[in-house]
Amino acid sequence: MMTTRRMVAATLALAILQGICALPAKAQDSQTTKLRVGFIPVGIYSYLWRARDAGYFKDEKLEVELVAMAGGGQIIPALQSGALQFGISDALGVLNARNGGIPATYVSFNFSQSSEDPVHAVLTLDPEIKSPSDLKGKAVATNLSYNTDWTMMREWLRKEKVDLQSITFREIPFPDMLAALRNKVVSAVGATEPFITLGKEQGARVLGYYFTDVKSPVVLSGVVAMAPYVEANQDIVKRFVKAINLAIEDFRKDSQVARKTIAANTKIPPAVIDKMGLGNWQSDVPPEQMQFWVDAAKKEGIVNATADLKSLVWQPK
Repeated sequence: MMTTRRMVAATLALAILQGICALPAKAQDSQTTKLRVGFIPVGIYSYLWRARDAGYFKDEKLEVELVAMAGGGQIIPALQSGALQFGISDALGVLNARNGGIPATYVSFNFSQSSEDPVHAVLTLDPEIKSPSDLKGKAVATNLSYNTDWTMMREWLRKEKVDLQSITFREIPFPDMLAALRNKVVSAVGATEPFITLGKEQGARVLGYYFTDVKSPVVLSGVVAMAPYVEANQDIVKRFVKAINLAIEDFRKDSQVARKTIAANTKIPPAVIDKMGLGNWQSDVPPEQMQFWVDAAKKEGIVNATADLKSLVWQPK
């Protein structure tokens, strides 16, 4: 399967990273645990910045290095290689990994969005493209292939009655998407915040909200680790999850905390931060909400077997 081959290739590519910069789970100081955590540096994962900046990791005797990466397709192989202990992955990450024989598990499944506050949109700068039907025969970008963005983009195009065989799909990281539109590398992109709001300010138009137009609300992502690591380090996992849950609770109580956190950790203009969608964080999303993604993945041939959804999310003992 292509997904499995991609993960194997990424794992080999990350062998050098593991040898050069992987850190042991335990620091020399037995009171502090060092962790490397892979994440996508966009607003929806700002709870990791908050947990660090508010001292929640430190309170749990964790020294966390946040490592910016493109997505779960890179992060999960890095977890498998030992280069990371935890990492962000979308709702298909663990399904894809398990399908490829990789023992990944969610330790926190925590982010969703709805049509009231979407954080994904299809953007274009092409004046000739006025509706989704005008994308026929065009190139469209998602940040990675065979992940939630790619899968949902295809579902959205089907919903809009666009022939998928006529679309050329390309991988472009979120931060590079607006430049790709300006340079006419692609005709449309599946962007996330803050790039949606930035794109609008640069003249981009929204053709649709490709996640929430298909399903609202829709659960999106969480934090992943390798099951053997989790079983061997349950106390560390509990402390790590406790810290990020405190950050999530801060965001749920006051969305301005999230906006201030994003402002403190990015160079995004304040006016954009004030306007951008944030989505919804939860500390305990029911695993059953992943059924939509199981069905979508089967439709795309990404997974074949029926998953035990509860087994995909770690349950503390």
